Amino acid sequence: MEVVPASVGEASRRWDDKHLALRSASEGIAGAPTGGFTPNVSGTAARFTAAWSRFAADSGEECEGRAESLRSVIADFLATDDAAYADVVALGGYLAERR
Repeated sequence: MEVVPASVGEASRRWDDKHLALRSASEGIAGAPTGGFTPNVSGTAARFTAAWSRFAADSGEECEGRAESLRSVIADFLATDDAAYADVVALGGYLAERR
């Protein structure tokens, strides 16, 4: 399996960008005034904006989770790659001693 850390890092940054955009949208929706509606409609409008604000916030948190997972993939890949390198070096040293 080939992993290109720079490409995975770019994907992680894009998920982070989506997270920040959705968090901003959530805050904007939550701050939308509903006072200009008639009393019969203002309650429904307030519930609507609250529901969409939560939806945007939850979606943003999912994006943040994906970004974190991708960063974890990079860290795991690099750690595994380093360990494999160390094993090859150790094996080379062992073989050199046996000659």
